[in-house]
Amino acid sequence: MSIVDLWVNLLTPEVARRMSGEYFGAEVVPESPDQVLEVMDRCGVETAVLTAGLRHGADELLKIADEHPGRFLVAGTVDRFERPVSMARRVRELALHRRFALVRVTPLTDQHPLNGRLYYPVYAACAEAGLAVSVNVGIPGPPMRSAVQHPELLEDVLIDFPGMTVIGAHMGHPYEALLMTYMRKWAALHLSNSAYLARYMDPELVRFMGSSQGRGRVLFASDHPFLPMERAVEAARSVDLDEASLEEFLGGAARRLLRTEDRARG
Repeated sequence: MSIVDLWVNLLTPEVARRMSGEYFGAEVVPESPDQVLEVMDRCGVETAVLTAGLRHGADELLKIADEHPGRFLVAGTVDRFERPVSMARRVRELALHRRFALVRVTPLTDQHPLNGRLYYPVYAACAEAGLAVSVNVGIPGPPMRSAVQHPELLEDVLIDFPGMTVIGAHMGHPYEALLMTYMRKWAALHLSNSAYLARYMDPELVRFMGSSQGRGRVLFASDHPFLPMERAVEAARSVDLDEASLEEFLGGAARRLLRTEDRARG
C-alpha cells in the first residue's frame, strides 16, 4: 500500500535558516532531498508534497521535484497575504508547472480570517487553475487568535468557489463533528490530519472514514520533520479501518485529488 504524504517540510539550508529565526527561535536542522527520500522509503511513502512559500522556496522545490519525478510534488503557502494581487499572480505562474499541486492558506500565521477578502484573489486563481487549496482549521497550540481559522468560515469559500477542492489541514480539532457535517454537505471539502497523530483521531471521525459517505474524505499527512514521518505513518497504519478505507486515507484519495500520476510524467 503506497502512501502519499500531503505535508512534508523539506528544510533546505535557506529554509532552515529562515524558520530558525522567524518561526521557532531555535535552530532548525536542514535536511537534504536524499535524506527525506531515505525516510520515505523506510515508511513506504511513494510521494511527498513538499511545502514552501509562494515567493520563498517554491522554485527551488520545483527543481528538486523535477529531479525526482513521482516522488515529490510542491505546495506553495501564501506568504504575503497583504499583497493579494501579487499572490494570485504567483499562483497562476506556478500552476503552469507540472509538479505544482497545491496552495496552502495559513490563517493563524497571518491572523487573517480564512474567508477574508485578502485571500479571495488567491482562491480565484486556484479555482481558475484547477488547483486544490489546503486551509489550516481548528484551534492550534500557539497563543494567538484562533477564530480566524474556525471551520464555520469554510462555507463562504465553498459557496463562492463551487467545485474547488478545499482540504481542511491540521485536523480541525476540536471541531471534528462540524467538519463531518460539512463534508456530508459539501462534496468538495476534505480533511487532512497533518501535524496530528492519527491515533488521537476522534472515534466518530474514524467511523466516518470507514463509511460510504466518508471513505476518501480524510487524507494522510505528517508535517515532517516537526511530526516525524515514521511516527505519523506508524500511527496512520494502525487506524481501525477496513483495507479499502485505509488505502483511501493513506494515498488513494490524494492521488485522485492531486492527479499524482499525471504530474509524475516526464
